[in-house]
Amino acid sequence: MHRAGNHFVHSAAIITYSGRKPLSVPDHVAAPADERAEAFASMIAYAGRYSLAGDKVIHHVEASWRQDQVGSDLFRFAKVQGDRLTLRTPPMIVGGVRVVSELVWERMK
Repeated sequence: MHRAGNHFVHSAAIITYSGRKPLSVPDHVAAPADERAEAFASMIAYAGRYSLAGDKVIHHVEASWRQDQVGSDLFRFAKVQGDRLTLRTPPMIVGGVRVVSELVWERMK
């Protein structure tokens, strides 16, 4: 994905936690509630347009694993160092704990 002039471009993010367990049945609706809850709690997914503003990437959420995020903007701090791009969240509460998440991409050579 890239920015084309002043146009918005689209991105999608799907992040899953390590150690996720498969559902015990192939039907995600019929799976036991505790398994569905764990599957939901161990991933993040959203998509939409994004824009750049200084050192921030602003994701304009159009689809999300959490319906309450649809129509919102998610801010990430961006830092480019050589072939590495790092996105960092503002502090947020996850599972009752204040955290900052960081995602790093490195260009293949």
